Amino acid sequence: MEKTFILWILVTAIWLSAPIGAVGQQRNSPAFEHIHSLTMDSAGQTLFLGAHTGLFHSDDGGRSWKRVPISAKQAHLDVMAVTPDPREPKTIYIGTHEAGVFKSTDGGATWKQANNGLVGMDVHGLAIDPNTPQKLHAAVREKGEGVYRTTDGGGKWTRVDDGPQGEVKVLNSVNISTGMGGIFLYAGTSTGLQRSPDCF
Repeated sequence: MEKTFILWILVTAIWLSAPIGAVGQQRNSPAFEHIHSLTMDSAGQTLFLGAHTGLFHSDDGGRSWKRVPISAKQAHLDVMAVTPDPREPKTIYIGTHEAGVFKSTDGGATWKQANNGLVGMDVHGLAIDPNTPQKLHAAVREKGEGVYRTTDGGGKWTRVDDGPQGEVKVLNSVNISTGMGGIFLYAGTSTGLQRSPDCF
């Protein structure tokens, strides 16, 4: 909660202190276009931004950004979700529009696909359990549509639910007890905000 609040303050400060279009748009900086996700690693050092034009990182609070290479096979990935491990600062997951889930264990220097068990590759949401970081949920659209779960850090995914109504825009594991041995999974969709216990 504290890190989320700090990130909110940081983003607000950047927004208020910079002219529209100025953040990340300095000379020689990349163009983001549609921004889907913004998060900070668990060490509080690096910002990661997922956009229609790829993945970017900033080590200076958003004043400058660099593109993060992900895959030699897919040069132009649409990054829909960026999810850092809350306990391991070097471990980061991303969900992409066309190539499924990627995982990095070295702070984004190298990436490997983590799609075993996913039927579709259009991942619109990715949520990590703050209490058990090896457990994640992925919201897949179109082919194989539904919510998938992994309990081994992306080693194997299993489809567990049809998913919320509407197009998923964001997916989050929220550390609120369901009273049934789990926490809640929240989805922001084209039809509103929905939640479900993550033990479904």
